[in-house]
Amino acid sequence: MDDQRKRIIIAEIENWRRNHLLPEHYCIFLLNLYTEGDRPQASSPAVAKSERKKSEVIYKTPASYSSPITGKMVMAWLLGAFVIAGLILLAFHFNRFQTPMQITIFACFALVFYIMGLVFRRTAPPLTHLFLILSFIVLIAGGIYSIIQMGGSTPMILFYLGLICVLLCASAFLFGFTYLLYGGMLGLALLYGFATMGRISQEYSWWRSELYWVPLACVWTGLGFLMNSGNPKWAGVFAFCGLAAFFGAEVQALYIPEAKRDVIQLLLFLKVFLASALFFFTRGYWFSWLRL
Repeated sequence: MDDQRKRIIIAEIENWRRNHLLPEHYCIFLLNLYTEGDRPQASSPAVAKSERKKSEVIYKTPASYSSPITGKMVMAWLLGAFVIAGLILLAFHFNRFQTPMQITIFACFALVFYIMGLVFRRTAPPLTHLFLILSFIVLIAGGIYSIIQMGGSTPMILFYLGLICVLLCASAFLFGFTYLLYGGMLGLALLYGFATMGRISQEYSWWRSELYWVPLACVWTGLGFLMNSGNPKWAGVFAFCGLAAFFGAEVQALYIPEAKRDVIQLLLFLKVFLASALFFFTRGYWFSWLRL
């Protein structure tokens, strides 16, 4: 029984030594005490080997954990270098090109960025957002610049921006990003307000202004409530944009000199009350849209 207990104690001390539960010299002293100097050395190489492995893991340099260079990484770097070089070249020589060539350059860059967004939408979502933003910036800035260069009118610019907003809405459903739908619908609302400004200001009356905006707000908000059961993500966007369009008449009236500020304030108070009542009685829909 004494020999068995001694073997258990010796095994426990070896375990303490391997796991550094006690200092090394304490463990050696205890082992020599219990083994009476007859401790086997077979375990020492194993312990040394395990400690050597631990030290190798601890002192490994961060470079050893870097991921290997793949073909996609090389292609991405080369593509980025070519794009930067092309942008520098175009910045110095862009004005020398004819208008059709400039339009072609804008279209090619926008298309390349859009395709790159499609390519990286599953593997690298941050790159997808970046490429989409660049694509639409090129479309908007390049399109307006080209229309002005060709002597286009304001209605032509508004029509072009309307097409961009429709493309934003379509891209939202393609990529699954709600901010694209927000941008497209709110952009359409802004263009609608700018396009109807002249007609409303000719013979301004608050009820005629409301007829331009309230039906649009009802349609968008109604679509949001209808889509709630099937796709609450898009339903929230439609409802929010409809609520924004509900106040469109008052925002537009701020830029019409004939509009009376007292009437605008009264209408804003009434609409805030109505919107708050709608929010309260339909709070179940809103909470699901806001993930509450």
